[in-house]
Amino acid sequence: MAEQEGENCRIWVHCNKKNGQSQRRIFTMANRFFEGAAHAAAYARFRPHPPQSLIDNILSFLKSKYTGALAAAADVGCGSGQTTWILAPHFNNVTGLDISEAQITEAIKKNKANNVSFKVSGAEKLPFPSQSLQVITTGQACHWFDLPKFYAEVDRVLVPGGVVALYGYLFPLPIFGEVSDQLAEIVNDVYNKETKGYWGDGRQDVDEAYTDPKFIPLYQDFIRNDSHYTDRDVSVTDLTGYISSWSGFQNYRAQNGDKAASDMLQNFQNRIMSVLGVSTAPEDTQLTLRYKYFIIMGRKP
Repeated sequence: MAEQEGENCRIWVHCNKKNGQSQRRIFTMANRFFEGAAHAAAYARFRPHPPQSLIDNILSFLKSKYTGALAAAADVGCGSGQTTWILAPHFNNVTGLDISEAQITEAIKKNKANNVSFKVSGAEKLPFPSQSLQVITTGQACHWFDLPKFYAEVDRVLVPGGVVALYGYLFPLPIFGEVSDQLAEIVNDVYNKETKGYWGDGRQDVDEAYTDPKFIPLYQDFIRNDSHYTDRDVSVTDLTGYISSWSGFQNYRAQNGDKAASDMLQNFQNRIMSVLGVSTAPEDTQLTLRYKYFIIMGRKP
């Protein structure tokens, strides 16, 4: 067993006379799953963009009673920006906030919208004047917040008639003809077995689609919608990369090391390819991921 230093993580190479070359190839390929090193880089590369129907739902709910200018919006817990840029066409100014400096760095690197900016900030103290925003969104993030403090800040910075929208998505369902259910079982195995115990407490809230009453905004005028979804065509390599962006996987990697994490991803990819039964390489093998979204919206009186 030899140890080599890769660009972003250590590569373990095990060689023997019979098939050392093939094993070397496997471990080197697995190292690609960690390109960019930081969790933020994987998140930026592999996480989905919300469907347009969800954004239309937020704007429709807002405009059903609010008739003022759409001057400003904020996306709290914005990660690397996927949930922020979708607001840009509809507001004069949009601000993405995240407590992670690494995530904000990724968002700034990828930002091409002149009316969008990003700042490092927690959710419990928002850097805006009172009654200055028409919309506040939080995508796949508010289960990590101190919700009472967040709601107090939401109430402070929203204009009368302004809307807060909390949304998220369930684990994606791989779609590939008659083997779709088998593929879903493999994804569920990684979540329920291999990364079990490595997730934060908030993950259960996502699994339950924010149905706990604590997620209902402190406004009487609120609605819930579970009909939104988006389909994304990806390669098997991309699907494996999505697994690497899970916080549960990143916690597993931190505690067990790069070798164990690489092995988990390689085994996952091998199982997927075996079920698909195709001759193409993982990076050339396409399937569809369906992300089902849920959203809760509340309107400030």
